[in-house]
Amino acid sequence: MVTTVAVLDIGKTNKKLCCYRRSADGPLALVETVTASFPAVEGDHGLQYEDTRSLWEWLAVELPALYRRHPFAALAITTHGATYALIDAQGGLAYPVIAYDSPISDEQQRHLDQGFYHLVGPLAKVQAETGSCDLPLLVNPAKSLYTLRERHPQALSAATSLLNYPQYWGFRLTGQRAAEATYTANHSFLFDIQQRTASSIAQALGVAHLLPKSLQRPWDQLGVLAPELQEAWSLPAIPVAVGIHDSNAALLPHLLGHGDQDFVLNSTGTWCVAMHRVSTPEYQEHELEQKIIFNIDCFGDIHKTSFLMAGQDYGLYHDLIGGVDPGYDPQRVARSIAHVGNAIMPGAFPSQFPGWHGGANEDDGTTRRHWSVEELRAGQGPTWWSDQDQAHDLLNVSLALQSQVALQRTGISEHTTICIEGGFSNNGTYVAMLAECFPQATVALTNIEEATSCGTALLALALAEGKDLKDYRDTVPIIMDPVSAPRFDGSAAYIEAYHRRLAEL
Repeated sequence: MVTTVAVLDIGKTNKKLCCYRRSADGPLALVETVTASFPAVEGDHGLQYEDTRSLWEWLAVELPALYRRHPFAALAITTHGATYALIDAQGGLAYPVIAYDSPISDEQQRHLDQGFYHLVGPLAKVQAETGSCDLPLLVNPAKSLYTLRERHPQALSAATSLLNYPQYWGFRLTGQRAAEATYTANHSFLFDIQQRTASSIAQALGVAHLLPKSLQRPWDQLGVLAPELQEAWSLPAIPVAVGIHDSNAALLPHLLGHGDQDFVLNSTGTWCVAMHRVSTPEYQEHELEQKIIFNIDCFGDIHKTSFLMAGQDYGLYHDLIGGVDPGYDPQRVARSIAHVGNAIMPGAFPSQFPGWHGGANEDDGTTRRHWSVEELRAGQGPTWWSDQDQAHDLLNVSLALQSQVALQRTGISEHTTICIEGGFSNNGTYVAMLAECFPQATVALTNIEEATSCGTALLALALAEGKDLKDYRDTVPIIMDPVSAPRFDGSAAYIEAYHRRLAEL
């Protein structure tokens, strides 16, 4: 038996249609990918909108074409986070889909946050109830809804339902509406993670009635391709799954492959997201107002999750340093960290350290100084800054030590297996220093290609074959490539000094 399925993977930059095939009890194999990009368009009051029109026009051409090349038995959808659609009584958009990264100045962000928390209550209360931390711009969908409430109240009045972004596209394809936990509970502020119902924040915003009253499983059938689309596109009644949040889609192969093993997935890139399964969504007192959230995976289990914008940090400092990252050389890295007072500090972008705002430190034993990001941009900086190799080493080491804290805040033990995937798995200095930070744990690189699309394909496969998702434990083999901790000379002293500096604010 051969089963072919399709995936609509809507990333922030790239939109993809993927086709996967599985023969009998063999592994899932990628057959074809079609890619396009549709940047956000300018909207009212400085907001930007997702270009849903262009995406739909592309989908109307490419989905039927993909089916004719590879007839597929089911379709599943995943999208980037922090995005929703307000649906009116006619089934159209009550307001364009707001891009969560719409540009907001520091002053506008302060004004937005002040008004939002005045309405819904203090952050610590909100975070404890929803399992969601405060995130910048409009990355908390509740803040986006607050913006509409203030600027376009008529849009909320016209809305009859709110759909998460994967389910919006499922609605466009099937005419059916639904919700599931991986997206609903993902830093939206709209979901009470303790009671698993609409939050008091949703009530305060006046949108609780727009939220679905029940949650389905991501691999449940949402519906079949709508009759009018079957006719227009010359396609059969293809089943469409409810869908899933992209981070949880990437996590799914690990959930199946590792089973009950204690592991944390450190998914790296622009955002570094660390996810670790825990029993309850409870914060320790000192964790409130930190960049820590609780996710619900597709099986309903809780994952304590922490964030870093490490990719953004790397891009900023790499450009300021100039030159080329020299790559990993353990002897050179050991020399670079020999002076424990030399460091690049976190906080230029959202981090686990809200008191820090980036920049670089130098301490020669007698004089200690800090340079801000603005001073680095102006061409100032410590003496070591002009050594591009050393500066890159200290940048990569800094990101690893920030990741150490982020991983620890997910509730791991010293023996939890740490899986690294994504862009930073190719950064040898980052990987080696992270292994140095966890000498008792297995730190391993994983090899899942297109993990988000692959995880989503498993939903379509379960739907097409009528099986439970847990029946596919061996469908996506995971090769673990353990990293040997290099035991850098002086690393313990550097790590201790770095964390001591972080604690000073």
